[in-house]
Amino acid sequence: MIRGTTPWPASLRAACFLLLQSAISPGAATLPAGFTETRIAEGLNPTTMTFAPDGRLFLCEKQGLLRVIDGGKLLPEPVLDIRAKVDAWNERGLLSVCFDPDFTRNGWIYVYYTHNRKPEDKARTNSNNRVSRFTVKGNSVAANSEVVLLELSNLSKIGWHNGGGLAFGKDGKLYVSTGENSVAPNAQDPGNLLGKLLRLNKDGSIPQDNPHYKEFKGENRAIVALGLRNPFSIAVQMATGLLYLSEVGANYEQLEAYDTGAAPVGTNYGWPDIDGPLRNQAKPEGYRAPAYPYDHGRGEGLALCSGDFYNPNKPGTEAFPPEYIGRFFFSDYKGWIKAIDPAKPDTRHDFATGINRPIDVEIAPDGALWYIERAGIPGGSDEANSASTNGSLWRVVWSGGGKPAKLAIIQQPVSTDVGAPLGEVKVALQDATGKTIDTANDTITLTLEGAAPRTALSGPREVAALKGVATFSPLSIGRPGRGYSLRASSGGLGSTSSSSFDISDRLAAPLITPPAGSFTGPVWVRISSPAPGTTIRFTTDGKAPDASSPAYTEPFEVTGDTTVQAIVQREGLTDSAAVSASMKITGSTPYSLDLRPIASGVKLPASAAEGMPPTLSGTGIFRDKTLSPAVGMVPYSLNAPSWADGAETQRWVILPGEAKIGFAPTGEYTWPGGTIFVQHFEIVTDKRSKTRRRLETRLLVLDATGSFGYGASYRWRADGSDADLVDAAGAEEVLQITDAAGVRKQSWTYPGSSLCYLCHTPNAGFVLGPKTRQLNGTHSYPGGRSDNQLRTWNYLQMFDRPLDESAIASYPRCSAIDDAEASLEDRVRSYIDSNCAHCHRPNGTGALWDARFDTPLASQGILNGEVRNNFGVENGKVVLPGDPTKSMLHRRMASTSLAEQMPPMTRNVVDQAALDLIAEWIRAQAPAKEETDR
Repeated sequence: MIRGTTPWPASLRAACFLLLQSAISPGAATLPAGFTETRIAEGLNPTTMTFAPDGRLFLCEKQGLLRVIDGGKLLPEPVLDIRAKVDAWNERGLLSVCFDPDFTRNGWIYVYYTHNRKPEDKARTNSNNRVSRFTVKGNSVAANSEVVLLELSNLSKIGWHNGGGLAFGKDGKLYVSTGENSVAPNAQDPGNLLGKLLRLNKDGSIPQDNPHYKEFKGENRAIVALGLRNPFSIAVQMATGLLYLSEVGANYEQLEAYDTGAAPVGTNYGWPDIDGPLRNQAKPEGYRAPAYPYDHGRGEGLALCSGDFYNPNKPGTEAFPPEYIGRFFFSDYKGWIKAIDPAKPDTRHDFATGINRPIDVEIAPDGALWYIERAGIPGGSDEANSASTNGSLWRVVWSGGGKPAKLAIIQQPVSTDVGAPLGEVKVALQDATGKTIDTANDTITLTLEGAAPRTALSGPREVAALKGVATFSPLSIGRPGRGYSLRASSGGLGSTSSSSFDISDRLAAPLITPPAGSFTGPVWVRISSPAPGTTIRFTTDGKAPDASSPAYTEPFEVTGDTTVQAIVQREGLTDSAAVSASMKITGSTPYSLDLRPIASGVKLPASAAEGMPPTLSGTGIFRDKTLSPAVGMVPYSLNAPSWADGAETQRWVILPGEAKIGFAPTGEYTWPGGTIFVQHFEIVTDKRSKTRRRLETRLLVLDATGSFGYGASYRWRADGSDADLVDAAGAEEVLQITDAAGVRKQSWTYPGSSLCYLCHTPNAGFVLGPKTRQLNGTHSYPGGRSDNQLRTWNYLQMFDRPLDESAIASYPRCSAIDDAEASLEDRVRSYIDSNCAHCHRPNGTGALWDARFDTPLASQGILNGEVRNNFGVENGKVVLPGDPTKSMLHRRMASTSLAEQMPPMTRNVVDQAALDLIAEWIRAQAPAKEETDR
């Protein structure tokens, strides 16, 4: 039963069946190391479950049976049997149960079920959802104890979107979540109870402090929140009062939040006008953005079913490790369970996969996690939604087998010279058997042992493990000695020492930048020594450097063919080996930047879990309010930047240390771990006076692998004094823009960090903008110089291999939409590449076309390409040559409708210039008319 999805046409069911098979496993789930599970019961037709205060588990079966699991066993007789009253067709049925806060004294339980008023009538229009209270004595319900507290609005013949959540809040009130019965306007209609969050007293009466008590009429005064589609379940973190609704949206699954520990406030979650993060839509009064949304349309999920907070009140020996406390675990019908920290919802933690339609997750008082595997018939048919005969119940506990027990240095330091790298040192977090725990991310600290006083270890000495391994590089020692070792330690795991190594009395060789090569302009030479307190001697006249040679003090320029030689000296130590760099200068065109110093001053965590600075000034990205970049930041631009609602952008990249980019003439680059990208947005708010306003600065930080990472956005204050971190939910602002047509309002979306992952996907290479086809163009650098960016980056030694400058012109190049020198086709395909290709590519959204510029047009599937949704346009194609009105590419770019527009995220304004250009190109693709006989 896929709660909240729309019915699937019969023609699609075979394909959908294959899709859903990917979620099916013949046995247990795949769990992280250290966790084990046990199947408690099977042969069920389950919906949801809830733990009683005494530890018994009450489980709802859809047809109207309430079952009890006591002592780890399913009791043979149900505690409640209301099958005669229940309409279990499609998504209807016995949907939830919860317990009175004073259950141990009064025995009251509350259930939400679909009441069938005329079982003999098969029209499906004689049912409504209701909330009733029953009294439990032992393991059975007292006869005739039902008290109907609330009768919801009558249902249409549509079987979907019933909601069904029940939970008591911290305020002692009963909260009920209802679906809109697949009639979207119900959600915003205060005249009915569908698509709402309700708040009741225990007896079903309506609290007089409800926010709409005086405004709404009758039972509708129970409404505290509007704008829900299908809020499947409710969970409350009693210590804080935080309530999460598991809401099944149209394009997004989302956790919606409400505070039951404070005075009730009128809230609106936005459906049907808003689905997922807010974009350009007008916010209804009381609007609250999702606490955590995710896009199921990109394969991340199918339907968000249920969840619970990990706050066991009587944790036992099998309870989860402390880092799980407070997390919210939730299941998706696609086959997985994940978790978020409500304080940092932008980071999602994987937990279990391979489950056959998990429909509920609950945390037991002892700290075990229980989940329901619904199984049943694949697909979304009435039959599939109505029944399951092979659902099962599972219990997951922490067994400790995957908990790190010790440290091991798996890559040892090497003996070397003073100041030279010790090699890459790796320390693993292992279990007692010596297996690396790839889920561990503890921070490991290195200290130097066997050293004389004042001998220091240079380089990173604290590193968080990635997949169980902490990698330290580069490390060096500035004094000679024998029998050094490195000691690794981490919290309660103790410590371990490396094998011993020696540092000779010879100095490490200097580094000349740039090294040998051919250049088409003057070169600025920088020489550095890895050892402290040294003197660098160099020559440019062909003689070997010695103690009488000039001492290097600052970078110098060479304008003709030159060989630079250098050594390092320090009193009491042997001189380093001499190094040389032969530079051939074949032209006089200067490079746009003389030097690229090692980046410094930037203070960003290696992972989002460590917490971002609350202000942009705290990151060190800019040195002052005039946006002077930190040392080592390299500015860049893109030939065909993505549309930013008319805002202007500035971009920089920061490479860590001497790290280099893996160059590729086509496709994506590979980036060194720790690379940082900066994108700054400003907009002209008055085009007559050229008044400008800073909007936001976005950061993208790569993790140690260079293939993933995290993003953050900082929203500039009105006075431009600083910018503040945007929270995970994001933000929206209405700007006032004055142009030739007058004054207009324009929405601007500040994306929350979780939205970064909707576009910055591993499939797209995570880094979207800089690549050869986008950098192969001229950039205007500070100081008034302009240059081809590939030429400058190559000169600055940013690539892992030197480029032949003469070949740069032959590399692919995207073109801006207003580039009059480029062909119409190149401009259009460049625009599509930058705005669409991160999703529209193989293994991307599932769309049938490829937006990448590197793919030949004939292979992109654009011209006459099939679409999944033609929005009712007969013969609609991705592009129907000659006809923009039947080209979905044009239609979706022209739309600002939530259901249609592309790109779907953060765009609030149509790019009219691009739209006109694409229309011109589509018309130019019209088939040539055949000549007729004269």
